[in-house]
Amino acid sequence: MDAVRRMTLPVTGPVRTAVVALPAEPASVSVARHWAAGLLTRWGVSADDLDAAQLVISELAANTVRYGHAEMTIRLLQQANRLHLCVTDSGAPVTAHRPVIPQEVAERGRGLAIVEALTETTEVTREPDGWRVGAVLRLATAGKPAPPCAAVA
Repeated sequence: MDAVRRMTLPVTGPVRTAVVALPAEPASVSVARHWAAGLLTRWGVSADDLDAAQLVISELAANTVRYGHAEMTIRLLQQANRLHLCVTDSGAPVTAHRPVIPQEVAERGRGLAIVEALTETTEVTREPDGWRVGAVLRLATAGKPAPPCAAVA
């Protein structure tokens, strides 16, 4: 893929990490988005960065549901002003119906382009049991943890 940029940013220093595994089914896209929103709010990510991260997670999770395997794993890693997002799929392959629709009228097929537009780097890798898609989102702020009693959406 010519349009896909390689993830080359090193991860050093203190980091926050989280992982969730979900079935690769349509309802999991919303679950993934809400999980990420709650977590990133607790990590102190700004509202604008939160919106971008949720959109990236939604697009990557939706691609896994549409084209992937039986399960998806979402990993978030925040270090300073970078948020690393990774979605992998695994399990038995799922045969998805993929109609051929001209790109200029297609309602789908723009997910990875959206991810690439929002992130510094994007990487798509074939794994033995599926695919891994990673992206790095530059955060406007380094993230200050929310107060312990703050509401999480």
